[in-house]
Amino acid sequence: MDKEKKYLLLNWILLTSYGCINLFAIYSSIYSWPTQGSIIWLLLIIFCPPFLYHVAFIIFVFTLKDKQQWQKKCRVITLISGVLLAGGLMQATQNISLLRFKAAYQPLIVAVTEKMPKPCGEDYFDMPQVRRYNYSVTQKILKNGKPAGELLYNAQRFVLFFRAGSVDMDNSSLFYDSEKQSWRFFHNDNTLETKNFSNRIKGLGRCSRF
Repeated sequence: MDKEKKYLLLNWILLTSYGCINLFAIYSSIYSWPTQGSIIWLLLIIFCPPFLYHVAFIIFVFTLKDKQQWQKKCRVITLISGVLLAGGLMQATQNISLLRFKAAYQPLIVAVTEKMPKPCGEDYFDMPQVRRYNYSVTQKILKNGKPAGELLYNAQRFVLFFRAGSVDMDNSSLFYDSEKQSWRFFHNDNTLETKNFSNRIKGLGRCSRF
């Protein structure tokens, strides 16, 4: 095998390796417990640019048949494009992960609503759809084997709260307010959102069993 073929083979090997790493990072992020940033994202930041570089290089060689025309500026373009692609994938996987969570926990929301104004005492996590989701996701934040959270309520409304992940130690919060009928997701170092959440749960009782 001549030098040029060996070089192309090396590019194919690197392309495949980087592609597998990126697919692993994408899969892990999508099937993760909701999180605002993840250490796994470092894989996308590190390996998206070289993956895109090798894709562009191989296309370039097979279309123009002359790798000598491959310019340094092409490397810069693929580097910038790879970083942008990584950023887009991080945002997309975070959104998909959150959508999966909301869909899986919709039956739980319905069940709590039906139990109002006395929602406590039920094992909501034993619902088939919720149980399957909790079993499948990674990076869960657990308390007594269940997602760490609380069910707060009064006679008129309830708030369902869960601790969520983050790329740093502050973590983030995810809650559903039956009055708004929507989920809210915020990082814990966001002072305004944290204050808003505290105001929403002020005066509400807590279920001791949840």
